Amino acid sequence: MSTSPWASPIVVIIKKNGIDIRLCIDYRLVNSLTRLMIYPMTLINELLEDLDKVLWYCSLDMASGFWVVTMTDRARAISAFITPFGLFEWNRMPFGLKNAPQIYQRMLNNALYGFTQIPRLEGGPVSKRLVPETSLNLIPTEPKDDGKKSVLGHRSYIDDILITAESWDHLCGRVGGLLDVCDEWNLSISVVKSFWGKSQVEYLGHKVSTRGLEANPKDLSALTDLPFSGSLRAMQSFWGASNITVSSLRITPSTLQCCTNCERWIWQARE
Repeated sequence: MSTSPWASPIVVIIKKNGIDIRLCIDYRLVNSLTRLMIYPMTLINELLEDLDKVLWYCSLDMASGFWVVTMTDRARAISAFITPFGLFEWNRMPFGLKNAPQIYQRMLNNALYGFTQIPRLEGGPVSKRLVPETSLNLIPTEPKDDGKKSVLGHRSYIDDILITAESWDHLCGRVGGLLDVCDEWNLSISVVKSFWGKSQVEYLGHKVSTRGLEANPKDLSALTDLPFSGSLRAMQSFWGASNITVSSLRITPSTLQCCTNCERWIWQARE
């Protein structure tokens, strides 16, 4: 139970298995008042480059996701949500908060690249609880000089990690390094959603192999089932929907210019 002055609304959805539930909390008000955390999120196109130059792949999904990050006292109060059974707040970082992806990505990068973090400077807000290194109450510093190497050959986008290697021995070494890091940082890997030592895996909506990238058949079927575009606006909508697979097609930017060059210019008051 919580005594927070915050109370975000919630909608409970039954998952596909018909048993588990998903808590969908409306944090729009909280997010509108939250200052955006500036942290570089890797572009998906960059993560998908040169994947055809290796032989082995491991596609891993981190278990529990954002829940591995401990909330500070101040963040816990802001995360409070209202239900018919009372007011509750999160001890661990939930999905839906504005800066949750950046915080999780920073924590994961610090772990995989061998970075460390230290408490904030004196005078800053500090939680009364003893929190691990994955807390929100931390700032990044220089890499640790403890002789540990970063986990090489990995590509991470939030909780999706891809490990690549040119040989089986290299793959085993990199997987071993990743498991050591997960043990040190108290991170868990979902065995059910992960694939180890494969010549072809799915990563970020694409099929990855030595042949290159292939679009996911599920995404393609969603596009092929769309009605024929009979207007400029419908064509623009189609290209927006197919943006995830356009990298897999041999389409140049000049080909797409027809969707914008044909748009009629309308004079506004500012002109």
